[in-house]
Amino acid sequence: MTPKSFHPKRYWVALLGVILAALAFPATALAHGPVSGGVKTDVFNELFTTMMWIATPIFVIVEVLLLFAIIRYRRRSHDEMPEQVHGNTPLELSWTIGAFVIIAVVFVLGYRVMQDQHLVSAGPDSEFTPDMTVHVYGYMFNWDYEYYLADGEDTDVMTTRDLYIPANKNVLLEISSRDVQHSFWVPKLAGKVDAVPGYTNTMLLNVDKPGTYEGQCAEYCGLNHYAMAINVHVMEPADFDAWLSNQITQENEFQPVGTDLSVELPNGNSDEGEQLIYDLGCTACHAVDKDQPSGPAFDRMSMDAHHVEGYSPEQYLHESIVLPCAQLAEGYDQCIMPQDYGERMDAEDLADIIAYITSVDRYEPGLQPGPNK
Repeated sequence: MTPKSFHPKRYWVALLGVILAALAFPATALAHGPVSGGVKTDVFNELFTTMMWIATPIFVIVEVLLLFAIIRYRRRSHDEMPEQVHGNTPLELSWTIGAFVIIAVVFVLGYRVMQDQHLVSAGPDSEFTPDMTVHVYGYMFNWDYEYYLADGEDTDVMTTRDLYIPANKNVLLEISSRDVQHSFWVPKLAGKVDAVPGYTNTMLLNVDKPGTYEGQCAEYCGLNHYAMAINVHVMEPADFDAWLSNQITQENEFQPVGTDLSVELPNGNSDEGEQLIYDLGCTACHAVDKDQPSGPAFDRMSMDAHHVEGYSPEQYLHESIVLPCAQLAEGYDQCIMPQDYGERMDAEDLADIIAYITSVDRYEPGLQPGPNK
């Protein structure tokens, strides 16, 4: 069978199309470059620009040589043998040494930025003195934030998914993981920091523009990795102080419901429960009406509760939340749900969440529990 003839014009048209698409949609083409509005982004912008100046001519040279080789040494007929070109030792040594030099330069530039601007340490001998410290814990599939004052005093305040910090203040993040490896990444605040089990990495933030900065876990950590969102709320210092003071007051009055299943719960409010489910990060693993790889849907949880002998729906949901590993839903053989929700909620919070889950109940008499289809 005679191979199809080569049409170089098609390749040039395709290449031109890619270039025109990049020019027509620059935001898409440059989506992974650093942006302004965060902490010390000028340093990362300079590093990115330097690497772009190094990488662009290399890319152009390689593509031109590749196209040249494809066109110049192509087979022009079925019986033709293309010209065989043997190695050129000086040329091969040149590009091998050149590549090593380029990689070494990029490594040194990146290492200096990481050491000077990214992986900071805090203490009496440090150039950076934090105005507050936040312990950041990644786990499937959420982030917890514990807030400490400048002197290291624990405020007992903890938030999930949403991080609150003051603008124009040195905020030290101490980042680790409770299970597998994750990566803390908020693009507008520049840089990624791995969250590694048993090890603490650090990042210093000093953000001059109040607002909400969105991020994402950048290390694949499981089937619900996509839902492991990060929201950094940068507030005016006075507003942040008022928020933190209010949170501390609430914590001082807080009485956790614990794991005692005999505790009597008040009547719940489903609207409050819906907000709590977001605040506690439950939606990272559970949807309203569709099972997720990490957990059953809320309506199925309530439906299952009607079929567990010896439990009322409220009792079953109570146990499922504060003792999540006691009984696993059908189709789930691992318990990855945090087991400390009894310490994060009081009786009213728990009642509100149960009220919300039962409000989306699709239970029908005779319908058997099991994975949603």
